[in-house]
Amino acid sequence: MRGFAAVFFHIKPQKKEMKFYCLFILLFVIFPVFAQVTVAPSKISAADLDYRKDGSNYLLVIKRGQPLIASLTAFMEKEKLPGASISGIGAVQNVEVAYYDLNEKKYKYKKFEPSMEVLSLSGNLGYFENKPIIHAHIALGGSDFNVHGGHVKEAEVSLILEIFITPTTKPITREWNKDLPELRTMTTVREEK
Repeated sequence: MRGFAAVFFHIKPQKKEMKFYCLFILLFVIFPVFAQVTVAPSKISAADLDYRKDGSNYLLVIKRGQPLIASLTAFMEKEKLPGASISGIGAVQNVEVAYYDLNEKKYKYKKFEPSMEVLSLSGNLGYFENKPIIHAHIALGGSDFNVHGGHVKEAEVSLILEIFITPTTKPITREWNKDLPELRTMTTVREEK
């Protein structure tokens, strides 16, 4: 406590207290400032998005540093579409993709940190337990011209990402798959006669 008092009341602190005070400044004052500059926002709202309606469709342009899945979720929360199909191109980094292993009945994840070209982004937007859910797959081209891909968990836009959104007229809903844990599959789409 004397170290803090020394700062406010000009009391000369002991050497040990000065080290503690410097550590305090570093950890609680300087480090959070740098962390705020380098860490992308975890929450995004529709107000942060750049999109327009084009007839019955939409064009969504996700900017550098914005998260892909969180942006699509914010879009669905705002527009409240019954469902939609998506397709897109652009570039992303810090991409986490998944592959569902049928033998182990669980997802396996892999992260790709460098910026990569989005050769194809496709999927659909719907609802799970009355909340938006994004089911998207991605094919990525790296600087070595190899292609990687899978189910997108999240990705940060590294350059720009242009996504075309085509709404459905009827809802897309998902439910837990009884036979394959971790999977949320579409509910029956067949209409009753």
